[in-house]
Amino acid sequence: MSFQTLKKISKNLNILYVEDDSALRKSTMRTLIKLFKVVDLAVDGKEGLALYNDFFLENNSYYDIVISDIHMPYLDGIAMSKEIFKINKKQKIIIISAYSDKKYLIDLINIGVESFMQKPLVLEEIFETLDRVCTDFRNENLVELGEGYTFDGLLRALFLDSQRINLSDKESKTIELLIKNKNTTFSSQDIFNYINYDQIDKEFSSDSIKSLFKRLRKKLPATLITNNPQMGYSINL
Repeated sequence: MSFQTLKKISKNLNILYVEDDSALRKSTMRTLIKLFKVVDLAVDGKEGLALYNDFFLENNSYYDIVISDIHMPYLDGIAMSKEIFKINKKQKIIIISAYSDKKYLIDLINIGVESFMQKPLVLEEIFETLDRVCTDFRNENLVELGEGYTFDGLLRALFLDSQRINLSDKESKTIELLIKNKNTTFSSQDIFNYINYDQIDKEFSSDSIKSLFKRLRKKLPATLITNNPQMGYSINL
């Protein structure tokens, strides 16, 4: 796995890195900031958990990946991971462990951690682990919409037979919301609030939502989106 190949997958992802070892933190950060869109840093599990919650409040989404050491003051990597999984069961967490930490690995696997890197970290292992996790993340976010249409949730991009279809930011956010909640019907107000999350003072307009879906229907399979006048909008997947 080359650096450039990995970056094509990782460049749109947000990551939280939690490590109390100053030297390891600095050396690993030099690699991470070249690969990921956002890299937030915490020096212990308590700070990491606080950043995790703050990130959601600010972005209405979780970090794509969390990387954490096991042994840290205040809140160790195992306890922090447990708390994160209580918040988001699907969170991807990579644990950095020493050889002597093998006794903890079964507990970590049981709570949902799937990926590990062993100290001392070497660049090749970092690339291999990140490649596997990022590729899994992307595959989980590729959704077949029918009639040759695919939505890449990682890129927030729509494709028809491998050709990218231009979407506005609000259009891609709407598709993403419906796909992630395919068994849910959203009112116009729900959708308006979601796509204007960072504009809390913006006045609601049902006409703007109607116009949004009119544009989307021209870009998507005809029967993909259902509109119930009393209930709202949902997706047929």
